[in-house]
Amino acid sequence: MTRRVLLNIIVLLLGIGMTGNARFATAANAIESTYAATGSYAVSTANVTNASGTVIYNLYYPTNLSTGGLHPIITWGNGTNAQPSNYYGLLNHLASWGFVVVASTDLTTGTGAEILAAVNYMVAQNSNAGSIFYQKLDITHVGAVGHSQGAGGVVNATNNSSGLIKTVVPIALPNQIWVSAGDEYYVQLLTVPVLFLGGSKDTIIASPATLTGYYNQVPGAAAVAVLKGADHNTIQNTGGGFLGYINAWMMYTLRNDTTARGAFVGSPAEINTNTLWQNQAEKNLP
Repeated sequence: MTRRVLLNIIVLLLGIGMTGNARFATAANAIESTYAATGSYAVSTANVTNASGTVIYNLYYPTNLSTGGLHPIITWGNGTNAQPSNYYGLLNHLASWGFVVVASTDLTTGTGAEILAAVNYMVAQNSNAGSIFYQKLDITHVGAVGHSQGAGGVVNATNNSSGLIKTVVPIALPNQIWVSAGDEYYVQLLTVPVLFLGGSKDTIIASPATLTGYYNQVPGAAAVAVLKGADHNTIQNTGGGFLGYINAWMMYTLRNDTTARGAFVGSPAEINTNTLWQNQAEKNLP
């Protein structure tokens, strides 16, 4: 039995499966509230198929790509045996704020290869005169976000992207004891700003202590925060209480949004005073 299969069984036995039904109060702080609200863009979705007709990517993007300047790209990594549709809340939310999101449909994204291939596909679309994304994308501002196995995948994709991916958010990044051979990730090699997120009830797979340990290993710009009452899969479905600060991080690191920056940088940063969160820490943030 591989570690990946064992991890999936443990998730199911714990009853946290893929429901993500935990509910949280409305964001208690001004910046979080602002970025937790749906953005101003109407959102469209599309599928990308390969030569055999199999859907390989789901796309979430602003319907009107001609407004708001060039659109940064975010590539997504699924948790084990999950699909982008399991994360509709987060992916639609990011698109409503002007990001173009490309999400691999692969059920195993731990190596990061599928995640990196997805963003390379979008970069190519920016140069394809026959694409709706032609010259509409900001290919110099690319982020990666992933959950569980996909959290490890986005770390790997970022480290292997030759500088293409500029920021990364691993959500519920598992302790290395749960990582299958070939999926190992090395947070100490990250050279871009990273935000580690998790839940206080995720005590076995990606505990608060595990996430703090990863944060401590990063030599450069990093932040960590744990959502109180959240379990391993709270990010699924509506996205629970994670939406505001994930969006703010992307607006800060990919769009140089000074308001969003205040969530993570300041004396104190807003997230550090937000009572819905715990284990907050930041270092070396620009």
